[in-house]
Formats: sequence, structure tokens, C-alpha cells
Amino acid sequence: MGIVTVLRSVLGIPKANAGPSQKTPRIEIYGPAGLRTFVRSILKMTLTSTGDRYVVHELLGPEDNVTSCDPAAVHSSECEGRDILSGEDGFWRDVVSGDGSKGSVTVDAGPILHRDPCIGYVFRESPPISRKIVVLGDTYDPSAIAPLCLSASLLVHESTDAYIPPHIDPEAKREPETINAKVIERGHSTPVMAGGFAKLIQARQLVLNHIGSRFPAPQLTHRQRNTRHLRQAVQQEMERQANEAWGLGRAQLAEDYLRVQVYALRGEGEPEAAEEPATERAESSWSTPQTEQLPGTYQSHGQYRGSYRGHRGNEHRGRGRWTRGPPGGEAPGSSEHDPKRKKLNP
Repeated sequence: MGIVTVLRSVLGIPKANAGPSQKTPRIEIYGPAGLRTFVRSILKMTLTSTGDRYVVHELLGPEDNVTSCDPAAVHSSECEGRDILSGEDGFWRDVVSGDGSKGSVTVDAGPILHRDPCIGYVFRESPPISRKIVVLGDTYDPSAIAPLCLSASLLVHESTDAYIPPHIDPEAKREPETINAKVIERGHSTPVMAGGFAKLIQARQLVLNHIGSRFPAPQLTHRQRNTRHLRQAVQQEMERQANEAWGLGRAQLAEDYLRVQVYALRGEGEPEAAEEPATERAESSWSTPQTEQLPGTYQSHGQYRGSYRGHRGNEHRGRGRWTRGPPGGEAPGSSEHDPKRKKLNP
């Protein structure tokens, strides 16, 4: 539902007494049959005018109807889109391609099962990098798209609900069977289901997203310190369930600003490096302070913390400091480098 809000924000407001620019579309949207009508209808009903243009390309199956792009039917900001028909195998191959920083990237798509028509997308890099990233939408069974996803470098799979044992959350009263039945009825997945699909396609990395709102979010505020342990325990349990079903690595729960390093493949599934996939998280209750290597010749043996507790027990965020100075020198930002700052005690 948020797609129209994004469009209105990105496409901007037209100049006075002027319609949208005649330039090429600023945004191109790819999706299932009916998406073009949905976007067009909402924009018309809300009397929306934009400064730039957009276009919707629909991925159509053999039984889908084509949405007209007749000039009398389109929105004033809409350009004529493509009607992309699936192949005999039911997939949409080479939907779109473009040049990335490491080479060209091609997008394929395939159907996945949800309560409503839903599509998963596969992003492929050209050799010699040859990474493959699979991003699925809401689904309770993505097996139909599996042939496109084999040997994925990274799988992003939803995990809306999960069974949390009472020893982790004493208030949890639901049974595993009840959760599984309910999540499938609503068209969604559990960590076990996500891990099972990751095993099926032999994915090298797995990230779980679309976490249900019933589970505590990773953000930590001064009013939520008593739930910090619960957040960590729930996260670890959901990841453990996915890992057990997957059996090929360590799954991660997605959160805002999470960055995942996706390793390149040399060929035939051989990874470029054998180490664990690297990630970067925003500071949260699920992450720990990291030791930073400072530039130049200065070698740090201390640790920079982005927050600390004052003498009254209050937590100060954004006021980071070095907890221990390095041997034989001062940290950058001390009085030697900046006369306005006090020296840090070693």
C-alpha cells in the first residue's frame, strides 16, 4: 500500500500551471498483473499530480489480462509500460538488466505462493563475479521459483512468525502446531520454513526479514532496558531454528541499516573466501561495540563506545569516548591534537 506514497514523494510536485516533465520515467515499477491499474486508480482518486513521470511493467502469466495503456486510460504522469509474458516454464527471464559497479546485473522473476499473486526476484551478476541474490516477497511456499535460485549467494526470506519456547519467553503460550497452521493460513513463513528453502536451493547466506510485530524490535531506549535480554534471546532462537533447518551456515535476522557482504563465486559454487560472511549493523541492543583501527601510525588498544553510562546511571548516546587509552600515546581528539579537548586518562 505504501507504493503510492513513495511515488508522490519521489516524483515531486509539478511547477505551477505545468504538468509532469516530458523526460523519461524517473521510476520504473515491475510487478504482477493488476499493479498498473492499482497505482493508476489511487493516483486518480487522490487527484495526484507529479513533477516527474513513472511507468509500471507487468509480469503476466498465460491467464492474466493485459492492462490497457490507452492514452485515455493512463494517469497524466504515467508512461506506457511493457507487458512481459512468462516463458513456457512459468518464469520471467531477463526482465531487466543494467550495469553495476562490478559488471552487468540481470533480474529474473518467478511465482511464489501467497494468499494473493506474489513474485520473487533473482539478481544475477555476469561472470566472473557471478553472485546471485534471491529476494522473495510474502510467501508460505516459494518452491515454484527454486530452479532459478539454485546455489544462491544470498537468500532473503520472510519469517513472519515463530514458536518461542517458554524458557525464553515465559509469557509465550502458543504451541508449535498452532503457529505453523496459522502462519500458513495467512500466507507467511517461519524460520524453519525459511531454513528449509535455503537448504533446498543450497544458499550460501540467509537473511530473515518481514519479522512479525509481535516480536520485540532491536532498538533500545532507556525505557526498555529490562527487555534487552528478551530481544537477544528471541533473535538467537529464531536464527537457531533457521540454522537447524538449513544446516549450511548461520542465518541472520534483518534490521534497519543491516549491511551484508555477499561473497563472489569463482565458479561451480566454489566461494572466493571460506570465512564467515561479514555484516555491519547499526548500533542496537543486538550488536556489540567494535574495536576500531584508527588511521595513520596510531595503533589503538582501546575501544571506542558510541554510548556510555554517566555517574547517575543514565545512558548517553552519541557521546562516544575511548574507554582506555593506547600505550605510549594519546588518542586522536585528545589535547595534543585539539587544544579545546581534555586529555583522556589511560
